[in-house]
Amino acid sequence: MVDRLGKQVKKIVKTTKSGNGILKRYLKRVSEGELTRDENPVTHFCVYFAAFDPNNKEVFIGHHKKSGLWLFNGGHIDKGETADEALRREISEEWGIDINLDNISPSLLTITEIVSNPNGRPCKEHYDIWHLIPVGKDNFLPEKEKLDTEFYTTKWANISDARALVTDPCTIEALGFLEKTIWQNGK
Repeated sequence: MVDRLGKQVKKIVKTTKSGNGILKRYLKRVSEGELTRDENPVTHFCVYFAAFDPNNKEVFIGHHKKSGLWLFNGGHIDKGETADEALRREISEEWGIDINLDNISPSLLTITEIVSNPNGRPCKEHYDIWHLIPVGKDNFLPEKEKLDTEFYTTKWANISDARALVTDPCTIEALGFLEKTIWQNGK
């Protein structure tokens, strides 16, 4: 039986422009069930939410405490949640602000292969559902206390400065996707 999250992921697969190999792996993973970390601590679904300023062509990234990597904000989908519900919860937990998500839909799908896990958890694969969130950096005021629970530091960076910091392949892919689909298309 496919739960609400599984049904939503099947719809997302039909609407994203991710590579065919990724889409097939997503559908295969959905067919296996137990999609959340609570149900399967080894391989599960996550959401990322990448704040970007379309006018200044900058992204909001942070040096993540648990992974030690420069990443966008994100988190695990909890048991019983859809990706949309997880997105709203995670934004509240990490930013502490209300963001209008009415016109935000998943833009990219990636799979993070976790080779070593510094926190000792059994995570090996994250099926990442990416949401690109356009904001004005001058009006984007996430709560510092909330950011500080997940990140050593956060900052706005242009694409080239972000690329100099980021080593995670999926975050690099998200930067390229943002640059190609948003800024080069003039949106």
